[in-house]
Amino acid sequence: MDPVRLRDLADQLDAELIGDGEIVISGAAGLDHAGAADITFLTRTSLIPKLADCQAAAVIVGFEVEVDRPAIRVKDPYKTFCRLLERMATPLDRVFPPGIHATAVVDPSAEVAPDACLGPYVVVGAGSRVGRRSRLGAHVVLECDSVVGEDSILYPHVVVRERCRLGDRVILHPGCILGADGFGFLPGPAGLTKIPQIGLVVLEDDVELGAGTCVDRATTGITVIGQGTKLDNMVQIGHNVHIGRHSVFCAQTGISGSCEIGNGVTMGGQVGVKDHLKVGNNVQVAAMSGLHKDVPDGATVFGIPAQNAADAMRIVTALNRLPELVRKVRRLEQALGSSTEEEQSP
Repeated sequence: MDPVRLRDLADQLDAELIGDGEIVISGAAGLDHAGAADITFLTRTSLIPKLADCQAAAVIVGFEVEVDRPAIRVKDPYKTFCRLLERMATPLDRVFPPGIHATAVVDPSAEVAPDACLGPYVVVGAGSRVGRRSRLGAHVVLECDSVVGEDSILYPHVVVRERCRLGDRVILHPGCILGADGFGFLPGPAGLTKIPQIGLVVLEDDVELGAGTCVDRATTGITVIGQGTKLDNMVQIGHNVHIGRHSVFCAQTGISGSCEIGNGVTMGGQVGVKDHLKVGNNVQVAAMSGLHKDVPDGATVFGIPAQNAADAMRIVTALNRLPELVRKVRRLEQALGSSTEEEQSP
């Protein structure tokens, strides 16, 4: 970001200034990485000793914290720090220069909003539509009859296959694939016969998909990612899956076909979900868990197979004691064996 006086930064962020407001801030970083011209943030008093070793020129703090350097005081330091990071981000006009690049290929029957941005070698297929202020990076491909809503961002090498639909403010990171064929094959005497996949994918408003994430088209009907849901990198969503609103899936999670996932669901990394399951609202699934049966609303589960978290913790605790228990059993067997031999002696 452009250098700014701490006094002016406090005004911009509606914060209380503490100490020297004339120092100049030119960057922002966490406690471990902040330099002499940076501002950092402190979320709790237990981190004050760590701040002592930090080089940051200033710090964002809450109302209950006293620090050893200039600061700005706010109700929520982390939220304010995130607002500051927004100011530091590379402007979208630099990442996606306005206009349509000379190498872009737009079918005559496609509709591209006048203020949309199409980067180098973008392809917009027949009958497709790109909404107002949306930005498509280099080598993005929209196949025929696909739709991108308003204010959406598709980073380089995204592919949206035929008839798939994106809502407004959707963000697709590099390498996302929407609408690849669902994994459907019919076994027979001659091997596997491909089942045609004629459905589509719908991403509702404010969905964000991480790099390399794939969402398969439905066999028939639609695969749906609900409003505000966020998927991390390398997530796989199978055909005919319906995911609700404001859910979060971490990296390398895989959802098999025809699952129904509720609203507000959180899944840790590398979670696997068996096909045709129903996961309720506000469920939390710990990392590396495997779901093999339906999960009710509000449950917290983990393990392989996944089960109630409290039960799973007791099992893990018992497993950690297993070597000790085995040794005790062996000693008991040896003691019982010796006693039996003594009793049988004439």
